[in-house]
Amino acid sequence: MGDNLHNVVRQVGKAVGDFGLIKNDDRILVAVSGGKDSYTLLDVLEKLRRRAPVRYSIIAAHIDTGASGMKSGLVESYLKQHGHEYIVEHTRIMQIALMNNREGKLLCSLCSRLRRGLLYNIASRLGCNKVALGHTMDDLIETLLLNIFFNGQLKAMPALSVSDNYTVTVIRPLIYVKAKDALDYASSLEAPLIDPQCPVSMSPQLTNRQKVRRIISELEKEHPLIKDAIFASLKHVKTEYLLDKNLIKDKLEQFINNGGIT
Repeated sequence: MGDNLHNVVRQVGKAVGDFGLIKNDDRILVAVSGGKDSYTLLDVLEKLRRRAPVRYSIIAAHIDTGASGMKSGLVESYLKQHGHEYIVEHTRIMQIALMNNREGKLLCSLCSRLRRGLLYNIASRLGCNKVALGHTMDDLIETLLLNIFFNGQLKAMPALSVSDNYTVTVIRPLIYVKAKDALDYASSLEAPLIDPQCPVSMSPQLTNRQKVRRIISELEKEHPLIKDAIFASLKHVKTEYLLDKNLIKDKLEQFINNGGIT
């Protein structure tokens, strides 16, 4: 395994350690979409499992959304060939999302919510206490800028959180891994990358995420370390320089409680 591939394993191990993502006796459902990130996540977690000081088990879960060109059989063949414990769920998520779509505005978010909800249900059904998602550093950066540009919020995605239905813990072990490195890693596995014909991805109109991705790509040409700088900002938050009234109130109360004002 080359240095870059070793770095991916090291970065995942560091994320696990920094945020306490995996504990003894965890049973982790790993979401495998058939994309580069999920294959990388599954393989690295399996490598770490074999040598980790804690005991945990993993099971791969692939959701066939019913989208044209999904080719879930290729994913299942890969999982079986590599000896992974796995489950494949065949659904009509894409058809449901299309039926409830309004001018293309709700398709992505609805499809995502349906898939996420199904993952939580599968996890509960199989006795998994955690769900691992393959979001990379790039995904966190894009989500941060999306929320700033279009939602007026300063937030990204946490490394560790509780599911929407409060039944499982959601972990993101790839947060220190860049998308291009995940692609290199998945390519080394010769994993069958599938490209479902999603109506949104096939549309000539750019989504907001694609617009943000293009902006970052343009900035990166002049500032090669722009992603590292944006990501670093998520780890060095200076709340005293923000305008959230609740933060200011909490800071003032803390100051008073510490005897700063009489």
